[in-house]
Amino acid sequence: MMRSGTRSILKTIGLLATARWLRRWATVLVNSTVRGQEQARRGAFQEFKRSHGMVLAHRLNVGCRTEKKALVVSVGSVQAVGAEIGLLKGLELAGYSPVVLSPPDPWLVRHYRLAGVEEVLFWDDFVGEPNTRCAEEVSERMGSLGDLLELEWEGVRVGRFAASTALRSLRAGSLEFTSPHGRKCLLPFVASAMSYATAAMALIQRVKPQLVVFVDRGYTPDGELFDVCLGNGIDIITWNAAHKDNAIMIKRYTRENRDEHPASLSAESWEWMQGIEWSEAHRQRLFSELRRCYATGEWYSEVGTQFKTRITSSAEVRNRLGLQGERKTAVIFPHILWDGTFFYGRDLFDSYEEWFVETVRAACENTRVNWAIKVHPGNIVKGIRDGFKGEPSELKVLGDRIGRLPKHIRVLEADSDISTFSLLGVTDYCVTVRGTVGIEAASLGIPVLTAGTGRYDRKGFTVDSSTREEYLHRVMHIDDIPSPLPGDRELAERFAYAIFLLRPLILTTVTLEYQRDARATPRTRIKAMTRDDWLKAPDLRAFAQWVAKGKEIDFLAGDPVSCCVG
Repeated sequence: MMRSGTRSILKTIGLLATARWLRRWATVLVNSTVRGQEQARRGAFQEFKRSHGMVLAHRLNVGCRTEKKALVVSVGSVQAVGAEIGLLKGLELAGYSPVVLSPPDPWLVRHYRLAGVEEVLFWDDFVGEPNTRCAEEVSERMGSLGDLLELEWEGVRVGRFAASTALRSLRAGSLEFTSPHGRKCLLPFVASAMSYATAAMALIQRVKPQLVVFVDRGYTPDGELFDVCLGNGIDIITWNAAHKDNAIMIKRYTRENRDEHPASLSAESWEWMQGIEWSEAHRQRLFSELRRCYATGEWYSEVGTQFKTRITSSAEVRNRLGLQGERKTAVIFPHILWDGTFFYGRDLFDSYEEWFVETVRAACENTRVNWAIKVHPGNIVKGIRDGFKGEPSELKVLGDRIGRLPKHIRVLEADSDISTFSLLGVTDYCVTVRGTVGIEAASLGIPVLTAGTGRYDRKGFTVDSSTREEYLHRVMHIDDIPSPLPGDRELAERFAYAIFLLRPLILTTVTLEYQRDARATPRTRIKAMTRDDWLKAPDLRAFAQWVAKGKEIDFLAGDPVSCCVG
């Protein structure tokens, strides 16, 4: 992205688009590597156009009585754009005309044009100078992370978006406020968040959408746009990759549920799920889904979490970890520490790093159980994508702030070939903030200690704490926590069943898979060959009908087990 001052001048005189084009082609001309990449991308687009150009030309919103606009925040990847194009066609089926907010990538834009998107916009067209002076003023008044997280600018919660973006950009586990250097590092993120909040207001005023669709809505600039849409009462939906290939999670957001995780259940969905007739068939289908996805390496393949793992026996896991005697085993499942998702619920600790450090310190004092730390497997793919060659943040923090671990604590590194599914086979207690593993563990009858809200806490099947002192006391006395009652485990099974088997929209007309390579590169295909294929597509019709209803928080598929039982 060009410097903000230059960008503002060019935008004022109407030459911003020309400048983008000249800058890009200057890079192509002088850089042979970029030139080769450009030729490859040109060839890939031409092949895509030959294969799908005719079917993408069909408009599915012809004859709609009203002109409704849906602003779609781009997935940002040519490799994944095929799946997004399917959703664009689904929006047309629902009666919307999509407008795409895209990175200034000409090949990505050409895909959208080919799919019939008439209006493609860029953040550069709306964002102005960073609000540095105002950011400096508010930064001087902030003495803690809590102050930053509560910071609002013109009704937009810029503080939490700035904090999350800073952690991710700096690959830091915590933010430092007490020194001038720490404040200086944070300042650009606060200024940028303020600037994008203003830009988001201008964008919404320009497009006037009735619906906005996000992929990831927590970091700058999408977080600011998310809050502006909430403030204007605009219908919001998000889509994210689910736990397996060819499946996505769709959720509608309002001011009431704005802090909930995409893979959560609304109060209405949870009430409905508790009311269905539960059976052994449900339980077996859930267990089969978990085991199959782990065995194939498909489990959250978006970040390659299980690509190189294998399911092993409990005896082998215990032997490889050196678990002592007949002691019970507690496993700490840390989040990637710099993945500061401050927009999901509320945490007991100021950061994932602080939670991790204090949890490990408490575990050091509890020698009555075996402890294992499972370094997040997503570190591998995310590190390669970012060009990062250092050790995972969890290991660095252990070395810097904990030091040598006692003998009763083992570390299972990110690249271990022991699958998480196998690890759960020897786990007696699961410790996390709000990780997906807590859903799996609870459904397998393992007590789960949480340290944050916004996902599956307080549903009746987890051990939740109101203060960090209460939480740490439980960690230090984790062996006193009883096994879940049968009714509690059933609640966990119901929740897991809804998340893994009912919440996902299974894609059939378009596909979204992740290659088993170092980057977990997305790969999409479009199967529709005619306009009639689009109109009859069961996945897109289900999506369109859910969007058109405009009320349901969660997309929920029908339950085939209940249908069979009935």
